[in-house]
Amino acid sequence: MILGFLSDAHGNREAFEQGLSLLLAGGADTVYFLGDAVGYLPGDGVVDAIRETGVIPILGNHDARLLSGEIDPERDEIQRLRDTFQAMPAANRAFLETWPDHRLLESDFGKLLLVHGSPADPVGGYVYPNTDLGQFATVHERAVFMGQTHRPFVRSHGETAFINVGSCGLPRDCGHLGAACLFDDTSGMARIIRFDIRDATTAALRRCGPVAPEVRAVFARRSPGGCYGT
Repeated sequence: MILGFLSDAHGNREAFEQGLSLLLAGGADTVYFLGDAVGYLPGDGVVDAIRETGVIPILGNHDARLLSGEIDPERDEIQRLRDTFQAMPAANRAFLETWPDHRLLESDFGKLLLVHGSPADPVGGYVYPNTDLGQFATVHERAVFMGQTHRPFVRSHGETAFINVGSCGLPRDCGHLGAACLFDDTSGMARIIRFDIRDATTAALRRCGPVAPEVRAVFARRSPGGCYGT
């Protein structure tokens, strides 16, 4: 079976849908979303899209913060969670409340752990491309899938593959290239897909209205070291 993964759409429904289309075209039988449907680009369009398409979600830290109401007024000038919460229909809030903080899957390759953050902190942890994976020595799943850092990578430690699927809607290495992941759950082969989200982002910004300059600056980033997966 081929599994598809998306994460960190952050209100960019157009880029989410672009990434989903690429995964389905690439043969994905089931697609999972690893959290952070909301934040930065106001609106709950990604939550709508997940409900409509049957993508299987887990909770991200921005999703959790929106539900809890623990929103920092100063940071929210950038994150726009309060605006999103106030405009969100009750049905979408109820749907978001059903999202678990992790999923554990059985596969031919072995057990797969799905989190937003890290094995130690499923919702709020961070695992970067240069993070010391030795701290997760007690993890026994064959593969761990994550988002949160908006920077994709595939690395191994011991017998465990650590796969950060990156961000489909707000990439932080190369802001014009969304990321998604295809995984063969028999062979254990993971492939990061990078795709140009400039047109999708333009449409998303036109739809959702003004966003903070700090957010626009992320879309303009170009990593001098190149973009993982290209």
